[in-house]
Amino acid sequence: MRAEDDFTRRAGALLRAAANDLKRDDENAERELGLEKGTFAEHASGKRPVTWELMRRAAEVWPLNERDLLPGHDDCPAGVRVMRHEESRASGRVLSRGGEPYYEYRDTAMSRVASYRPEWIRMLRVVEDDDPDNPLVQWNRGHLLYQFTYFIGPVNYYYRWNGVSHCVPMDTGDSVWGLPFAPHSFTSRSATEPACILALTYGGSLLGDAQRELAVLGNTTTRALAVPLAGDAWRPGAMIRSFMDAGAVTVTELADRTGLPPERAGELAGGAALPDAGELDLLAAALGVSVRDLLPPRTETADGVRLQHARSARSWVWPDDGAPAYRMTRLAGDPLHPHTTALQVDVLAGPAERSAPLTTYQHQYLYVLGDEPVDLHWEFAGERVAETLAPGDSAYVLPQVPVAFAAAREGARPRVLLLRISGSVTPEVRYAVGTMAAGGVDRYVAEDRLWYS
Repeated sequence: MRAEDDFTRRAGALLRAAANDLKRDDENAERELGLEKGTFAEHASGKRPVTWELMRRAAEVWPLNERDLLPGHDDCPAGVRVMRHEESRASGRVLSRGGEPYYEYRDTAMSRVASYRPEWIRMLRVVEDDDPDNPLVQWNRGHLLYQFTYFIGPVNYYYRWNGVSHCVPMDTGDSVWGLPFAPHSFTSRSATEPACILALTYGGSLLGDAQRELAVLGNTTTRALAVPLAGDAWRPGAMIRSFMDAGAVTVTELADRTGLPPERAGELAGGAALPDAGELDLLAAALGVSVRDLLPPRTETADGVRLQHARSARSWVWPDDGAPAYRMTRLAGDPLHPHTTALQVDVLAGPAERSAPLTTYQHQYLYVLGDEPVDLHWEFAGERVAETLAPGDSAYVLPQVPVAFAAAREGARPRVLLLRISGSVTPEVRYAVGTMAAGGVDRYVAEDRLWYS
């Protein structure tokens, strides 16, 4: 199926799903949307495209947003999308700061399906010290996206948190993970050695519907909904209190449901104390939620970042010591984002060896580091595909597509950067899809019928 036809079909499925949700049959939908008799079914089946005017009209007369009727574009029909080094270099552009060239940016492989925005960036400003207040350093204002950074060459990394500036000298193989809106910058420590970074930014769950909903609700509501994980504003009972408010449960009622003394129930609800494991079970049952809903995530960031130097990074072979295909090195990350994984992959399998496939539920980005090409193998829609990737080539891989690496020439040991991030399919969505009635998954992916006979 052509990408254009698939897009039209999925747009029609969203229109049908919206009409079903709002309990409109074809006749009522046509009357309210101003369509000719018999045409709604054609739009809903993909035989006739869902135009922008039709989406605008639907958002005008129904309680919808135009976004609710817009399907995503599939720009990865083969399961993997490759960007060659030559294409990346052709996208190069120099950005100036303070009136002087500061960075050279190049695009690398990205897809409309995933939220990451990966760039190769070369530092054009050279400094001779590690002073965070060096006037040659041009700071940004921070940005919405989370950022994973992999360092190549002698790069100074600058970051600022709560008004305090820091500088950390980084070298090849070092990495960092940082929180949104923290100002930062990069410079080179050498006028002769290459100094660049792979800056892989992504929005995670902050982007999309959540951002749009909170933009409508406004600053005051957003601040009220925010749950700090540290500092004076942190309260361990925040989610307990939130579920109590949702169910209109008083402290007295919570004590009665859990069997806890009223004083203890009040401490837990007010955030004065942390519940132990047994109390968590009691609270979850009393509030009708899962224990995991009451457990806050944790972060190990210090001043907004997690630094990982190559010299102290943990590494291991995969899949096992007896037949290792890769040596994996764990790069920077944080428990706040358990569904984000950054790995440096040293390929041990030779050209004639059977390399081990790697499969994950995450979106994957890969970049060929060093000077050695690598053979990339994958399987999608029943077909096996192979490509040789040169140094500087990059690729995006859809979730659940198995990929394998092998050296492109005998005796070589290629190195690949592998970044994995979650998309909109959260654990909650995976559980919800897994509990649907028989036949529900196909209809969830693309609704194809009226909800009644």
